[in-house]
Amino acid sequence: MLSKIEDKYFIQHPKEIVFQQINKLLNHSNCIDLVRTARIGDGIIKLDESQEKSPLEVYDKARLTGRFSKFIPASGAATRMFAKLHKALNKFSDYDISKIKQLSNTDDEAKYFDFLLDHLKDFAFYNDLVSFCNKNDFKIEELISSNPSAIFSILLSSEGLDYNNKPKALIKFHKYQNHSRTAFAEHLFESTFYQSDLNNNISIHFTISDSHLQLFQHEEKILKTFEKLNEFNFQITYSFQKKSTDSITLTEDNQLFFTQSGELLFRPSGHGALLENLNELGGDIVFIKNIDNVCVDNLKPITARYKKLLAGFLLMLQKQIFEFLSILEKKQDTEKLRKEIIAFSETFLNITKPDGFNLKDEESQRQFLFKKLNRPIRVCGVVKNEGEPGGAPFWIKNEDKPISLQIVEQSQINLNNDEQRLIFNNSTHFNPVDIVAGLRDYKGKNFNLLKYRDEKSYMIVEKYIGSAKAKSLELPGLWNGGMADWISVFVEVPSETFNPVKEITDLLKRGHLEK
Repeated sequence: MLSKIEDKYFIQHPKEIVFQQINKLLNHSNCIDLVRTARIGDGIIKLDESQEKSPLEVYDKARLTGRFSKFIPASGAATRMFAKLHKALNKFSDYDISKIKQLSNTDDEAKYFDFLLDHLKDFAFYNDLVSFCNKNDFKIEELISSNPSAIFSILLSSEGLDYNNKPKALIKFHKYQNHSRTAFAEHLFESTFYQSDLNNNISIHFTISDSHLQLFQHEEKILKTFEKLNEFNFQITYSFQKKSTDSITLTEDNQLFFTQSGELLFRPSGHGALLENLNELGGDIVFIKNIDNVCVDNLKPITARYKKLLAGFLLMLQKQIFEFLSILEKKQDTEKLRKEIIAFSETFLNITKPDGFNLKDEESQRQFLFKKLNRPIRVCGVVKNEGEPGGAPFWIKNEDKPISLQIVEQSQINLNNDEQRLIFNNSTHFNPVDIVAGLRDYKGKNFNLLKYRDEKSYMIVEKYIGSAKAKSLELPGLWNGGMADWISVFVEVPSETFNPVKEITDLLKRGHLEK
C-alpha cells in the first residue's frame, strides 16, 4: 500500500511505524476480556474518617518539600460543547423568541434553545456578550427578543467571541461577584488549595495545541491581576502533542486517505499520545486531571481534601514499596517476609500472584515480587456510577499473566458478547480522571513510562472528514492502556469532586454556580 508513496510523506512518520498502524487498522482484534467489575472491597478502597488522619499528615510533610506537580491535558477544542447548540441554531436561525417559546412545547430542540435563552445571564460569558453588543451599537435584550440566534452566533463565530474555535481551557466557565474565570484559571485557583510548597511554589503543566500558545500566554497575563494568585509563585509550562505520534488515516474501504492538496492524512492519536509528554516532564508525584473538571470556589475545599488524601495514601504505599524493594534487592528477605510482601501486594496493590507461585524457588519468587513492585504507581479516585459515559475499573484477563485491575472504556470491549456487556453495564464506579501518579523508583530515578504501557490496547476511531468516512488509531489511552502495567490502586471519592463540562448546559449545574 505504501511502496509507491514518496518518502517525503514520512519525514515525521517513519514508514515502518505507518505500516504497523495500517496493520492494526486492518486487523483490529484486541478487545479486552473483562473478568468482573471492581467493587468496594474487591479492587476499590473506601477510606473512612479513622483512616484519613495519617494520609493527610504524610501529604502535608511532602507538600512542603515541593514533591508535587500537576499535569493537565488541555489541547481539546470547545467544539463538542456547542454541537447541540449548532444544530438548534441551524434550525431556528430566522425565528424570534415568541416563536421559539411556542415551539418549545412540542419540539425538544426548541425547548433546549429556549432553556439557554432563559439562563443566558447565568453563564460566565454573558457580560462579554453584553460588551460586544454595546460596542456594536445594539442592545442585547432587543437582539434576544427579535433574533435570538444572533446572540449565539456572536458567542461562537470568529467575528464575535469565537468560542467555537477556542480551546476549552479558555472558555469562561464560572461567574463570581466581580469577575469570571476560565477553566484554565480555575485549575490555578484550585492548586492554591493544596499544592504549594514551603516557598509558595506551584508547578503546573498543560499540554496544548501549538496554535493556541499565544492565547494561553495572554490568559496568564490577565491572571496576574488576581491578588489571590499573586500570593503564589506559579511555574506554568506547556508542551504539545508530538506530530510523530499521529496516526495514518484510511478510507472506509481501507485505502490511504489523501487530503484535497494530495497529502497523506495523519490525525492526532488521542490522549494516549500524551504519555510521551508526561514521560518527558520527569516529575515526582504528579496530579493528573482533565481540563474541564473544575468547580467553583465554595466546592474547592472538598476537592482539595480528597486530592490530599489520594496523594497521602500514595506516599504511604510508596514508602512501604520502596522498603520492600530495598530488602529484595539486597536478598535480605526471609520466607516469612516474602509472605508479608505478598499479603501487602494483594491487599493494597491489587497484585495477584501466578499459579504455582508457592512451588517456585526462593530466587524466582524474589524476582517476581521485585518486578511487580518496581513500577510506576497511580492512585485513582473513582466516583459512584451515576450514568456518566466513559471508563470504569474492571478486573481483566491477560494473555500471559494473572488478572489485573484496569480502567476500561466501552469501546475496548465486545458489546456483542452478552456476558461482557453485562459485566460492563454492572460497573459500580466511574473513572473521572482524578489520578495521583508516582513517577520515580525506589532509588529516586524516573521510570521510562513508555515501558509500562500495553501496546495492544489501542482503539480505532471512525469519523467523517468532510463528507467522507475515515478511520484512524488512538494510542493506548493515557489512563487506560498507557498505564496498563503500572501499580493501580482505586479509592472512592465523593461525586462532588467530579464536575465535568461536556456540553454547555453542564455549566448550569451545581458545581459551576457560585451561590
